[in-house]
Amino acid sequence: MGPPADVDKAADEVVAARGCTPAEVTPYQVARHMACEPNGALYAKVRDWRRRWQDATGLAPIDVPAGAEAGFRAMLEQLTAQAIDHFVRTVRMVGGDLDRAAAMRVADAERRRVEAESETAEVLDLCQKAEVELAVATAKIGALEDALAQAQRREDVLHGRLGQREADALKSGAITAPGEIAAVAGAGAPPHGDVVDVAKHTQQAMPFHEPDGASE
Repeated sequence: MGPPADVDKAADEVVAARGCTPAEVTPYQVARHMACEPNGALYAKVRDWRRRWQDATGLAPIDVPAGAEAGFRAMLEQLTAQAIDHFVRTVRMVGGDLDRAAAMRVADAERRRVEAESETAEVLDLCQKAEVELAVATAKIGALEDALAQAQRREDVLHGRLGQREADALKSGAITAPGEIAAVAGAGAPPHGDVVDVAKHTQQAMPFHEPDGASE
């Protein structure tokens, strides 16, 4: 039985029309070109046409030995395992570097925190000392102000007494003017030149009247 010329012709026309190789032609494409339904007989004829074309062009399929395929798979698996090991080591190394960098950052932050706390404690201590010194100074100022006020009051009392004595002396006629006090004191001075207190002499000569509102 000769080759199915109709199928071979249709298959060649499909190759020419599509610009492909016979290995790329399918039975379905040949059936459409022939305007018929694909069936088992047509599939067998297309495969026979493809086999004859391969025999004619010397493109017979090459069988790969089973040992070669197994060796290639083993080599591929070994390379894959080595690549995975290298990737794991790289990830661990990078992770270790990250951990060390994070630990250094944490240690530096802790050091800065301790330094800040120490400086804060020193500032608080200085503030407390300043508050104590301020309180002591404020107390001293208050005491000085009280002493000044008391001295001022005593001075006012003495001025009042002196004024009262002069007024009493003027009323009694013993001394007519403030300038005569020195003259009277000089007339009664002892021969050795001792100075007699005018206020004391006046107090002995004139009775003392306490002014209203004056106190010791």
